[in-house]
Amino acid sequence: MKDRETKFLQIEGWKRNGKIAHGFGMRIQDGEKPIRKDWLGKAVQQEEESFPLVSLRQVHGDRVVIFDGNIQKVEEVWREEGDSLITRSPGFALGVFTADCLPIFLYDPQKQAIGIVHAGWRGTAKGITEKAVERMKATFLCRSADIRAAMGPCIGLCCYEVDRPVQKTFVEAGFPWDSISNPRGEGKWSLDLHLANSLLLKAAGVREENIEILKLCTSCQGEIFYSYRKGDKTQGRQLNFMGLRKGVEKGGCRPGDNKVKYQSSPSR
Repeated sequence: MKDRETKFLQIEGWKRNGKIAHGFGMRIQDGEKPIRKDWLGKAVQQEEESFPLVSLRQVHGDRVVIFDGNIQKVEEVWREEGDSLITRSPGFALGVFTADCLPIFLYDPQKQAIGIVHAGWRGTAKGITEKAVERMKATFLCRSADIRAAMGPCIGLCCYEVDRPVQKTFVEAGFPWDSISNPRGEGKWSLDLHLANSLLLKAAGVREENIEILKLCTSCQGEIFYSYRKGDKTQGRQLNFMGLRKGVEKGGCRPGDNKVKYQSSPSR
């Protein structure tokens, strides 16, 4: 992938606290369709700070991996399977790649701990988001009430049609299917990934007022985002990243501030 400015969406309240770097990725407008391997060995730069990128090999599962900040292990982590990364090590960007799946950021301003989640329907049905929160609590002694969560763009209820096997999986997992879906004919439903993962966050004890949601559909807005279902198929992935800045004191986000800011960041 050539060096270029990659555009990211940001939550204004998180941006202003100055303690974390983050961004929900967007389509590159020159026609190139970068995928995960194109980011291997690169860093994300935000406000003059460079963050080496750390990412897992996503498998639509529920495995949560702890990154200990050892830069010698970064390439090893890239080969490891999992769909959620957590850390307290500043100076690194945790990344997930999406093209309709849901990226989720987790931040505890008291423990200065972060997590990032890749949640497609399979991972959501397996409770990946709740498990990421529980792992942060067990590993970093976070409290659910302190954790802030932000959900980025994904395929929306308007476009995400699923079939009976998906419905059966969610019902068996204990989700209130009628609440997170709309019927679309015999054996077909629309699924709301944002709402389903909100329920998982609340089940883990995260307060509703601490959950931010960017209600943007990657399929509806294919000119802005890569979308597997819209026609990109196996090509084109958004990078979504989150990192702790170096040398910052403990502090917090402003809950309820879900304004969006556009930020450009060159890949390196």
